[in-house]
Amino acid sequence: MRRSILIAILIALLGLAALQLPRPVQASEESERISAIARASKAVVSIRTYRQNRAKPGIGSGVIINPDGYILTNAHVVKGGRTIKVQLRDKETFDAKIHKMASDRDLAILRIKANDLPTAKIGDSDKLRVGQTVIAIGDPLGFTGTVTLGMISGLGRNIETKGIRYRDLIQTDAAINPGSSGGALLNSRGELIGINALVYTGPPSGYDKAQGLGFAIPIKSAFSVAQQLMASQPSSSLEDEFDSSSRPWLGLSGATLTSSKARDFNIKITNGVFVTQVVEGSPASRANIRPGDTVSALNGVTVKDVGAMVRELNRNRPGDRIKLTVWRNNKKYIVSITLDAH
Repeated sequence: MRRSILIAILIALLGLAALQLPRPVQASEESERISAIARASKAVVSIRTYRQNRAKPGIGSGVIINPDGYILTNAHVVKGGRTIKVQLRDKETFDAKIHKMASDRDLAILRIKANDLPTAKIGDSDKLRVGQTVIAIGDPLGFTGTVTLGMISGLGRNIETKGIRYRDLIQTDAAINPGSSGGALLNSRGELIGINALVYTGPPSGYDKAQGLGFAIPIKSAFSVAQQLMASQPSSSLEDEFDSSSRPWLGLSGATLTSSKARDFNIKITNGVFVTQVVEGSPASRANIRPGDTVSALNGVTVKDVGAMVRELNRNRPGDRIKLTVWRNNKKYIVSITLDAH
């Protein structure tokens, strides 16, 4: 009898101790978030723009979206820059050139002379929900690599400021300040879902300044424009602009297939576009295109590099059905894809 009572007491105490233990799920979530931030931060850069007749440089941020030195940022971060410096996460600094701008979309592509850079993993901004956790990474007020946590406060916001008509912006209460522009807005998995663009501070007088009103350009539209900018000829002057009127959207990112990449991945063909990322929910994703595939032709026309592929793509319109020649495990497939608008 006494032994039974002791066993019962022991079981009760063990149960109480178990109730008092911290939830392992919370620790796991925090650990996963820390790892996601560490990975994503490698693709976020600091930008310093030196303009004529200004003593101090403008401060901004950017996101590496192609390993060959292409960086996506806001046009207002770099416009008018005579000298632009880009600092990577490891503190290495490069001179940067404006490859192309689309000021009407407040987007620009910088190019630095570097290869094999870490790139952001592209997420699906079409699946965002109000209340979802988001992470902003940038260079606010010069505090390099700042990370802030918040949530999506609104979707589809339209704002007109400084001559730019922003459409379908993501609103967030994650702290965004001057210098954050061009930086990354991530989901909790560390995927890039937006490019931080502006913070609203309220009317100039008569009201208290607003707080927690940051806005980002959804990555679906930003990445589509970025691909077109990368495929365009480099700007010949600071005023050279890109017409970003509605173009077809495929939803993949790639790099020109090189002999070393073909050797590393045991690819038998010698020309094409090696797929590095596919945007979830995009036409390419729906057609089961995967990272590691190689595209050798579009509508029967050989594409030897990224520029050639984008030029062929832009011969089509949203809603058109195209055919990609895709190689996977050294087998050739013909894939039909219906294009979206960006």
